[in-house]
Amino acid sequence: MMNFFDYRRLMADYATYHLTEGNQRTHTIGIPLIVFAVVKWTQIGSPVPLAILALPVYFMWNRRVGWLITAFIVFCAALSLFLPGWSAWAAFVIGWTFQIYGHEVYEKNRPALLDNLSHALIGPAFVAEKLAGK
Repeated sequence: MMNFFDYRRLMADYATYHLTEGNQRTHTIGIPLIVFAVVKWTQIGSPVPLAILALPVYFMWNRRVGWLITAFIVFCAALSLFLPGWSAWAAFVIGWTFQIYGHEVYEKNRPALLDNLSHALIGPAFVAEKLAGK
């Protein structure tokens, strides 16, 4: 079992499932849609989503990634206030469609999340680093 605190090893493991540019592109679309859904679903009676409870993990792993994920969660929380509830379901389904398509067509493998649940948190960090140019 991989050490949850070893960010570099977790990222390296995640990267082995996402080698092709096509799969990385589908994840750049799919993961933010899934994160939006999680943010909207966790805004229970408050505009502040419970998804913020994951932020200490991102900051523990990498301060820059922590700030990028924070900014994205704030953006999603603000946006979700103007969108109907079904938008979270639509984003979730479309996001996973992109994820599965990327793995089936470009990688010929299954999503990393099925082998290591920590990839549910590493995925957004991977995309944040890609979009930030790292």
